[in-house]
Amino acid sequence: MQSFNSQLHIYDEQLKRGFMSLRFAQPLEREFRNFLDSRNVVKQRGALIVGILLLLCFAPLDLRFLDEEASRFYIMTRLYVSVPLLSVALVINFYFQRRFQKYFALFSFLIIAFIGLTAIGTIIYAQNDNQYLPHEGIMLVIMVAFFLGGMRFRQAIACATLIGLTYLILCELYLLPDPYRFHRYLLMFATSLIGGVGAYTLEYQQRISFLQRGALRNLAKTDPLTGLYNRGAINKTLDDLLGYAYREKKAVTLLLLDVDYFKNFNDLYGHLEGDKCLKEVADSLSSHCKRPLDFAGRYGGEEFLILWFDTNADEVSSLAERVRDHIRALRIPHQGSEVSELLTISAGVIHGTPHQKGMSEKFIQQADQCLYRAKASGRNRILIQDLGDENNIAYSIK
Repeated sequence: MQSFNSQLHIYDEQLKRGFMSLRFAQPLEREFRNFLDSRNVVKQRGALIVGILLLLCFAPLDLRFLDEEASRFYIMTRLYVSVPLLSVALVINFYFQRRFQKYFALFSFLIIAFIGLTAIGTIIYAQNDNQYLPHEGIMLVIMVAFFLGGMRFRQAIACATLIGLTYLILCELYLLPDPYRFHRYLLMFATSLIGGVGAYTLEYQQRISFLQRGALRNLAKTDPLTGLYNRGAINKTLDDLLGYAYREKKAVTLLLLDVDYFKNFNDLYGHLEGDKCLKEVADSLSSHCKRPLDFAGRYGGEEFLILWFDTNADEVSSLAERVRDHIRALRIPHQGSEVSELLTISAGVIHGTPHQKGMSEKFIQQADQCLYRAKASGRNRILIQDLGDENNIAYSIK
């Protein structure tokens, strides 16, 4: 599992690189799309309701100007297809939101494109037969595509372009030239241009908000000194992973460690050097979390925690030894220690498979007791126990 420090780095780096093309690097882009889809649900719901009301309101006004044949086409496309289609989409939005959420943008594209193209067909047919229908309705559809449809900028541009080009081509093919057609084309282009600039700006701001939210969300869970999980994040993540381990019958290994005589270190070298020491220890621990669900955190003060997910009993001692050896390899001087001239650690390690839900407190409690025994027996050592077997030390590392 990535440390919060690296996750913050992803958000910050994306902000620094910019995103004029409205696209992030993966997997950030996928995360943003899920974020945007969830945010757009209410907007799309409102657009569907407005769309139904407008179609029903315009119908009696438009039908006054159409002959029988044009009216049949209008009623078929608007009242027998478009309104039921919008109604079905609204039901899906209300009652099947989670299941179909990622398809809502596609639904919006297809529905808006269909309404726009059928409106164009009706207008061209009516005007070709000297019946008047206002082309401004198409401009309204384009604005809906940009601002109410809940589509990303590229999808909205594609939808508006499809509608605008279709209108232009059909006008040139089927309508007699008139002195005002270029005014209509320019108005259609201006509507798309204004809507496009507005939609681009809106998505750009949404992406900035997403990155800032992500950075703040992770910052609130990060220990500011070391960049590891803070205690609140440790507890939440531990609950989640142990619950998952219980369901999947996977064994986990939890190591709780304490820097030996750290108060003496601070008193002797000063708090700035103490902070530097904790950062080095944190970086060392983080380097041992190589698999997706492994994580390290600062539990408090000079106390740290590592959890390794899906481990077997044979590798527990080697994992703990690598942590100890890596700390020793830092060769941090510690003249205030009573066990070594270099910085050392004491640790308690618990290994086992959770046999019920809500066992994070049990893991922490037993690891803490094991750590206490390691410190009481002389420090600079790691004691390993099996989960639930609190009286026996399975393995001791000095």
